[in-house]
Amino acid sequence: MTLNGLIKLTTFLQEPPLTIIQWQILLVVAENPGETITDLVNDGKLDCGTPSDIAVSVKRLGEGRHDRPGLGLLKKQQHEDDGRYFRLSLSPKGKKLVDKLKQKLRNIK
Repeated sequence: MTLNGLIKLTTFLQEPPLTIIQWQILLVVAENPGETITDLVNDGKLDCGTPSDIAVSVKRLGEGRHDRPGLGLLKKQQHEDDGRYFRLSLSPKGKKLVDKLKQKLRNIK
């Protein structure tokens, strides 16, 4: 990738106000829909923090908290066997953003 391509990619990554960790979570969930945070951490697919740390970012990427709305990029579905866990997937908005990033990567040289 050229310096110009890297600058374009960095600019794109800053458009939505996401951290590198949040981008990593989105990309890993895109490749592993339906898995829980714990599964992704235990399998080594998410290595950007503890399950607890990642849960905070997932909440921000999803529905948010009572005092701060989320970004609506992730969906959580309660695990059928254990209600303490949630299966993660991209929302339509999240899928669109990840697809846009993948397209941008294909076009950058």
